[in-house]
Amino acid sequence: MTTFRTILRSAVAGALLVFGTASMAVALRPGKTTDASVCDLGHNTNGYFGAKMLVPAAAAPKDQVDAFFRMASGFIATNCSNGQVLILQGSADVDVDSPSLLQVANSSCMAANVKRTEGTAARGDYTYPTFELRCTILKHSELIKQLAELERTDSMEALKGRLVRSVQETSGTSTSSMPGQQPRRTAAR
Repeated sequence: MTTFRTILRSAVAGALLVFGTASMAVALRPGKTTDASVCDLGHNTNGYFGAKMLVPAAAAPKDQVDAFFRMASGFIATNCSNGQVLILQGSADVDVDSPSLLQVANSSCMAANVKRTEGTAARGDYTYPTFELRCTILKHSELIKQLAELERTDSMEALKGRLVRSVQETSGTSTSSMPGQQPRRTAAR
């Protein structure tokens, strides 16, 4: 009986190890068809995240890249796993797309294995250059650590604050004149 229990426990542990870590189909866009071998953040990766959180063109380029990097990497950290093929897609004529998506790919995969393919897309009569990055995720746990360190040294809330201030400085408004914002109070002297 003891031998049977030992074999059974070993079989259950093995099954949990194999099936408990299996990847699920992951796609950034709801309803997109994929399978468990892919972590698909296409098409227009930064366009999708830019619709979720305003990343103004008036912001410092480093803050723009950092915002898109954190959003895409956060999605990967939460939904994807090692062994999946990562797909990122951007516009070649949008300055922030290449550096932010390349940073995501290099932080998730071995840099030497990142493959870039050029392409085009159309919106109505307008055709624009695109690119796609593909690689196999091998550094998932390192990506999670990198995001945690970024949050510790420069929180997402601090980054969002800089993004908002960049718009305010460009438009000449202050937080006190923005709808839904409480006016700043100055300390009594």
